[in-house]
Amino acid sequence: MNKKLGFRDLRPLTAAALVAMFPAGAWASSAVQVAGLADLSLEQLSNISVTSVSGRPESLSDAAASVYVITGEDIRRSAATSLPEALRLAPNLQVAQLNAAQYAISARGFNNAIGNKLLVLIDGRTIYSSLFSGVLWDANDVVLEDVERIEVVSGPGGTLWGANAVNGVINVITRSAAQTQGTRLSVVRSGDGGYEMGRTGGILSPDSHYRLYAMLSDHDNTSRADGFRRPDASFKQQLGFRVDLGTAAEGLTLQGDAYQGGQYPANNLAPKMSGANLLARWSSRFANGSPYKLQAYIDQSQRDDVTAFRNKAATADIQFSHEVAVPNGHKLLWGVGYRHTRDENDNSPLAAFAPAARDLNWANVFAQQDLKLHDALQLTIGAKAERNVYTGWEFLPNARLSWRHSADDTSWAAASRAVRAPARLDKELVSPSTPPFVVNGGPAFDSEIAHVLEVGHRGFAGQAVSYSVSAFQQRYDKLRSIAPGASGAAVLANQIKGVVNGVEGWASWQAASNWRLGGGFLALRKHLQLTDGSRDVNGLAALGNDPRYQLSLNSHLDLSERSELNVMVRRVGALPSPQVAAYTAVDARLAWHVTPVLELSLLAQNIFDRRHIEFNAIGMASQIERRIFLKAIWQL
Repeated sequence: MNKKLGFRDLRPLTAAALVAMFPAGAWASSAVQVAGLADLSLEQLSNISVTSVSGRPESLSDAAASVYVITGEDIRRSAATSLPEALRLAPNLQVAQLNAAQYAISARGFNNAIGNKLLVLIDGRTIYSSLFSGVLWDANDVVLEDVERIEVVSGPGGTLWGANAVNGVINVITRSAAQTQGTRLSVVRSGDGGYEMGRTGGILSPDSHYRLYAMLSDHDNTSRADGFRRPDASFKQQLGFRVDLGTAAEGLTLQGDAYQGGQYPANNLAPKMSGANLLARWSSRFANGSPYKLQAYIDQSQRDDVTAFRNKAATADIQFSHEVAVPNGHKLLWGVGYRHTRDENDNSPLAAFAPAARDLNWANVFAQQDLKLHDALQLTIGAKAERNVYTGWEFLPNARLSWRHSADDTSWAAASRAVRAPARLDKELVSPSTPPFVVNGGPAFDSEIAHVLEVGHRGFAGQAVSYSVSAFQQRYDKLRSIAPGASGAAVLANQIKGVVNGVEGWASWQAASNWRLGGGFLALRKHLQLTDGSRDVNGLAALGNDPRYQLSLNSHLDLSERSELNVMVRRVGALPSPQVAAYTAVDARLAWHVTPVLELSLLAQNIFDRRHIEFNAIGMASQIERRIFLKAIWQL
């Protein structure tokens, strides 16, 4: 199948790249990056610059939204070995491992294997699948050590990011090439798999830098409760580069990745997949000093799990945004964008699409203005109009009010309308691929709609404790259902409505100069029902399986100048349908900086729990087992 796309096996190239990044005699060039807990105070952490809420840099303390930032230092100190595992650090996300390499991730409910209400970006590139409007997490990964921060926004982000940013936005931002100089090698190994990574960076000119990386990862089979070994073992190779010419404010960024994984016989637990992307972003200013940004990327992917989805997609995307020069205290951001995807699906025993190939187009225009009503009061209003091939134009308005009532405390409130536009799965799925059909498309399927109200507050309790708390109500209409069709086969329809209420929050306490404690919680109640006169042949269970609560605690302790101990405890409530028991997981990292260029660490996941299930029916689900990793990092 890769030969059809013109992909060659990346394994020899990836291995060669890893070897080439290990130059002899380079030991004294630089040191492993180590940040002490006192290097960034809680006040400095609260003023980290974020861009996902307003579309321009602003301090986290000023953002009028529920935002949690996973810093690169948080990731470095964690036991995470992949991007989905790193996302467990955000208390406002629900992360469940499905099997060896696949995950269900959502914000504020509706979590399932093909979740479709969460928008995810990696360095400005949207990575959701046009097939079902969700993210294939096993196909999307990054070098964790190159991540600068991950901005996790709970709640709608449609005004800036468009349809499908209904319940949240995850924005993964990697370091510039100038911040990743020298050569770094990482090896992480356990009895069940691990990864190897090599990265090198250099200087092209005084203001131009590059980096290259190669990464290999593999996962062993998981087991069911009855001892059956599931066929979900997988491996993946990935290569990439980034070049930064000039500065972030005025310059050009070029970056790209290529990956390949799996082998035949493939299945829906371990598909054969490949892909590549290339992105260019130009940032500059007009003659009057107002900044603008032009970004374009192409993305090609192929996925074959043989029994269900056999998909190829090629996407081209271009976006322009401009911050207009307006009177002092006010800010105006506007932009336009266009995306085209060619999506093709071969028939499998379980699924077909009619038509088999489809050209999908999205166009959008948005504007968002910040109005300074008072020294401490700011109103943000905005809207996006976005057009898709299925439902035409969708309107996504947003209003946010923030009150900075002291140097350390900010309260905010927001009202938004968000939309989840139909994907190919909603309109064109036929299952099985030959008659008699059980599901025969969704010709009348419309957009799902959410009206969201939020209030929140973030601030300090003394100088040692920072905190954030938010409450939300999300009213949904036209949610996806499976209804009886005229031909006898079921069709996808919009016959479910309801409301989700919840509270989420987190806090951090600098207990000592070498010890920081943190914690977070999420509690939600979901009440869904069929609309009057409708029948749903699948019940309401297909709209996600969510715990009523989840809690997390973490501890970062510098034992000495050369050693660290980090512990994270997660408590996840029971899932209702299918029923999955509540569980507690404890992860830990013990690290020793042997020399300025060598770090050794022991990573442990699920320390006090031999195995547990996180998702899916108990009889068929993978058990997530205790894992112990050894990790070594050389900075050459």
